[in-house]
Amino acid sequence: MNGTVLRGYIELWRATGEHGYFDYIRNTVDKSVNADGTIEHYKLSDYNIDQIKEGCAVLFLYRETGEEKYKTAAGLLRRQLREHPRTSEGAFWHKQRYPWQIWLDGLYMGSPFLAEYGEVFDEPEAFDDVVNQLLLTHKHTLDPVTGLYYHGWDEKRQQQWADSVTGRSPSFWGRAMGWYAMAFVDALDFIPVDHPGRDSVLSVMDHFASAIKEYQDSASG
Repeated sequence: MNGTVLRGYIELWRATGEHGYFDYIRNTVDKSVNADGTIEHYKLSDYNIDQIKEGCAVLFLYRETGEEKYKTAAGLLRRQLREHPRTSEGAFWHKQRYPWQIWLDGLYMGSPFLAEYGEVFDEPEAFDDVVNQLLLTHKHTLDPVTGLYYHGWDEKRQQQWADSVTGRSPSFWGRAMGWYAMAFVDALDFIPVDHPGRDSVLSVMDHFASAIKEYQDSASG
């Protein structure tokens, strides 16, 4: 989960300007990104959405340094998302070995990177894709009774956990809903204010926030 931790360090560096935070980000990324932009132990053909999140730190370093190796590495991760297997409506499978499945945590692993890549490299179709990912997940994992979101959805209803009618998993998972919420927060930093899908994304996010508040423990928070 380096990508998630590095997201925190990026914000610390922005808030404090302390160069030690920047050095930590760069040293961590450089343990994986080689001088030619290849990525250690990365296998594109696994089509694992979890491998995308550290790309946000790669984009951060490219913005700050302009070094070509970071652009090349980010481009490799972008290529994965171009080729990544999808449901019939275009939602990313969570992984190649989890076919036809959407998992909430996958939205955080892929969407913020894709949105930022669209901004950095002037690729407006990336914003369209991010909006589609967020809204399709809302469509298929939302519980209309509670307003909460089930952890997963199987389009083919093949998994043991999948409801035979809805395709949804049987449980809500607080951490997964946290991933999904942060996917909205981070992606919206880059989705243009005039994008035709932005209002729909904001509407879902507002709904999500209200549903979580409804179930929040009144004593502990």
